[in-house]
Amino acid sequence: MLFPSHIKCIVCDEELPSATRNAVCGNCKLPYNDTYCSVCGRSIPAQNLLCDRCKEYSPPFTAARSSFIYRDTARTLVHKLKYGSAKYLAADMAEFMADTYFQSEFAVDIVTCVPMHKSALSKRGYNQSALLAENLARLINKPYADLLNKTVKTPTLVGLKRAERQSVVKNAFALKPDADIKGKSVLIVDDVLTTGATSGECAKVLLSGGASFVYVITFASRELAPLIF
Repeated sequence: MLFPSHIKCIVCDEELPSATRNAVCGNCKLPYNDTYCSVCGRSIPAQNLLCDRCKEYSPPFTAARSSFIYRDTARTLVHKLKYGSAKYLAADMAEFMADTYFQSEFAVDIVTCVPMHKSALSKRGYNQSALLAENLARLINKPYADLLNKTVKTPTLVGLKRAERQSVVKNAFALKPDADIKGKSVLIVDDVLTTGATSGECAKVLLSGGASFVYVITFASRELAPLIF
């Protein structure tokens, strides 16, 4: 009652007309991820089926999709949610991700998220990926469960290349003892997919624990830098 939703634009804070969907005004153009790699889901030219990296490397997950390209207004929303204590944004951001889920035609049994190390969680006070996953699970009518623990406190991955990220997150996650995933298809939710190293490591753990398939949905994904040969 004190803080009603869909009154102001979640990007620019301008007042919204009553008919506005997902609480984004007409002046704030979100960079939709319309043409993407069929495996990792990152933005590529429309005439291509796979990005250059997925032609050379097959990630552990079956497929990943992202609602937006990580730039401009999409990056603003991620930063507000992740660093600005704007937990209320998760519900609106998850609505876009639900659209992406239904368009992807993924078939999943359970939704989970990329976990945070307990020290990082204590410092921030919440896991933004868990907030997105909980809201997305509700919108697509699937159960949500915390299936993974982050057992290693890793340094920041900002600025690292894919191979470096893979090295940092290797063996950093573990399946929770009570996780019931044998024969199930699992959807991993995160805020941003950069190289896919973190989601890939989580997928490895889930598949080793008996999951049949692992899919990934993020709010945004970073554009691919061109490969240098």
